[in-house]
Amino acid sequence: MCERGARRRPVSTPHPRPLRLSRIFRPEDAQHLEEKIPFRRKVAWGLVWVGVVIGIALYFTYARLLTPLLAS
Repeated sequence: MCERGARRRPVSTPHPRPLRLSRIFRPEDAQHLEEKIPFRRKVAWGLVWVGVVIGIALYFTYARLLTPLLAS
């Protein structure tokens, strides 16, 4: 345990210098990012967004009709 007021040693990191994102995300990898997203995932998210848009449209269309039902 550390005593009160005692200095802590700096934590050593495996990388002595800061990491560069250019080494992790290379420009050639970023260009082909869209090809890595599966078609099924695109379709699934498309259906989710269509459902959200339809839900918002139905809410604004029928909100006045639902208000008396919720009040009782």
